[in-house]
Amino acid sequence: MRLVFTTITVFIATAAVALAASPTAETRTRIAGYRALGAAFKSANDLIRRRDHTSPKLREAAATIVSSAKSQYRWYPSSSGPKSGLKTAAKAEIWSNPGEFRKLQDRFLTQAQAFQAATASNDPARIRTEVRKLGASCKACHDRFRNSDD
Repeated sequence: MRLVFTTITVFIATAAVALAASPTAETRTRIAGYRALGAAFKSANDLIRRRDHTSPKLREAAATIVSSAKSQYRWYPSSSGPKSGLKTAAKAEIWSNPGEFRKLQDRFLTQAQAFQAATASNDPARIRTEVRKLGASCKACHDRFRNSDD
């Protein structure tokens, strides 16, 4: 009886791990991560437009952006690519040209950190400059590795 219980427990645990690491779960994690990133970027831009450069909310948004930039490296496992059959805006080139994709991810992380440092400075001109560069960094990756929303 104990053997049957152990076998069933192992089977359920294995299935749970497989499900948690499924392409669907990985894709959902990526989508949720980018939604949080987008919300933080929008919040930062709104605060900057209102000239609220010293707001703690601006620094919080910058911290979220940096956290997302660090997390994004885990958002593209091979099982979440086009062969998974899941609908995604991610182009196949992410998996066929990982070196170039990684280079753009690295640039985005570097720029996110520069933006975060700018928000800590409370210097409006520096903050505006760095948020523009951050937006350009996002766009560079979208232009190369993201399917259009059209």
